[in-house]
Amino acid sequence: MEILRTNNLTKIYGKDENKVVAVNNVNLSINKGEFVAIIGKSGSGKSTLLHILGGLDEPTSGNVLIDGENIQNLKGDKLTNFRRTNIGFIYQFYNLIPVLNVKENIILPISLEGIKLDEEYFKEVVKTLDLKKRLNHLPNELSGGQQQRVAIGRAIINHPKLILADEPTGNLDSKNSKKILGMLKYYNKTFGQTIVIITHDEKIAKEADRIITFEDGKIIKDEKTC
Repeated sequence: MEILRTNNLTKIYGKDENKVVAVNNVNLSINKGEFVAIIGKSGSGKSTLLHILGGLDEPTSGNVLIDGENIQNLKGDKLTNFRRTNIGFIYQFYNLIPVLNVKENIILPISLEGIKLDEEYFKEVVKTLDLKKRLNHLPNELSGGQQQRVAIGRAIINHPKLILADEPTGNLDSKNSKKILGMLKYYNKTFGQTIVIITHDEKIAKEADRIITFEDGKIIKDEKTC
């Protein structure tokens, strides 16, 4: 079942001699439960694509459908609410709230929506992420790997339809990178969570079910890994 589709997606910055086509007429389809890696060199447009997929940036033309909803038709609070309930974001630099402790950061999407926390699921998330002894710690009291695990918890706590990860291991050493990737794969396989990860690391990309190679704003290769 298709969870995400783009139709002739294009993003242009500037004009005339300063014109840059960051995303060039991209048509993409991702099914529910897929683990997809988008790989490309710096400046290839892959991060711009991810931001548009998540509704953080607007395309110049074309559209993005998530579970059949055209997010280009959503504006202001409607778009914010849709992102909060349907999309989980994981960033390279964690983007945790410094004055909130680990638990508060993880459950932030739930708190903002005023939804009752599923305590059993929360306990499972905390256990899987090995954060049980860190729940009352602030982000500055955590290692980089621990902060990224908190970011994963925040991204998955409300069972979003789609998780978008932008270089989630970019700031981590190889040991922590492997651990973070393993956790993403666990949630993908265990809960059927759809994950799209941006990376420049081919070793990480090969752990996904599907690799999309991006260059000059275009998809130049789309292949299954198994």
